[in-house]
Amino acid sequence: MSGDIQQKRMTEGKAHVQAAEKYMKTSFFKWKPDLDSAASEYTKAATCFRNAKAFPEAKDAFLKAADVHKQQNSIFHAAKMMEQAGLLCKEFSDVEGCVNLLERAADLFHQNGTADTAALTLDRAAKSIEMNYPNKAAELYDKACSISELEDKSRQCAEFAGKAGRLFVKAGKYDLAVEALKREIEFHHQTENFPMINRVILGIVLVYLDNGDPVAAENFFTSASNRGTGEDEFIQGADELIRAFNDGDEDAAREVLSRPFVKFMDNCFAKIARSLVIPAGGGGKVGVVSSSSTNGNQDQGAQLTDDDLEEGGLC
Repeated sequence: MSGDIQQKRMTEGKAHVQAAEKYMKTSFFKWKPDLDSAASEYTKAATCFRNAKAFPEAKDAFLKAADVHKQQNSIFHAAKMMEQAGLLCKEFSDVEGCVNLLERAADLFHQNGTADTAALTLDRAAKSIEMNYPNKAAELYDKACSISELEDKSRQCAEFAGKAGRLFVKAGKYDLAVEALKREIEFHHQTENFPMINRVILGIVLVYLDNGDPVAAENFFTSASNRGTGEDEFIQGADELIRAFNDGDEDAAREVLSRPFVKFMDNCFAKIARSLVIPAGGGGKVGVVSSSSTNGNQDQGAQLTDDDLEEGGLC
């Protein structure tokens, strides 16, 4: 866009702001502000500023329009204006402002009774930050799951819970990860999505083992394996992996972890499998590598190497 056109749009935007402010004023003969006209003018101003690539000014105009809509008790339109303001924050790299405004917009959508739109808005906010801020993104997905659960949207709930769980794994928050992934299993069970249940069960077993808790892994598997299908390779792999840890059988554990279906699990689980410390051969204690093995043979046996497992899938 040429400089002259940008300047023209800026001038038009400022004129719309002035008109909106005039509609908001009261006087002796005008007891109430003209909220409809003011909201319209602020929206027009925001559009002009956005076309002129004056994104901070556009954001402020959308927020003023949202405030006017709230005064009218038009919650849905207020949410839409706040959502637009949040999306504009991305244009000038204000990630924190983007997430904050989208989360506020989602709250307004939920308040208005449009839960689906609220959940999708949180999903959009989470996607925009999951690479750099996995903790916050996971919290947003978890919130979206809770909103969808109120609407009995089991498939959508499973998707959001799964995204939250995998991001918590990526962030190293294993307790929260396990909690979210267990919720994912329950939602998949409601829709009888047994293949996904089997995958998540193996994922949780890997998380427990990486956290140094093979007992919890076995207890979880015993209680959860009936949710999936026993003949599935993921269920069988989880069972064999737990047995290998209990027996201190490094070779058996390595064989399970090198199978193709493990390599191509979601990336966060494949990474755990690649770096998982496995028991030394000879019947050592569960999850413990002897000091001599650690010092002398760590590169050879204590951990899987990049060549043993490839990264696969997406988190």
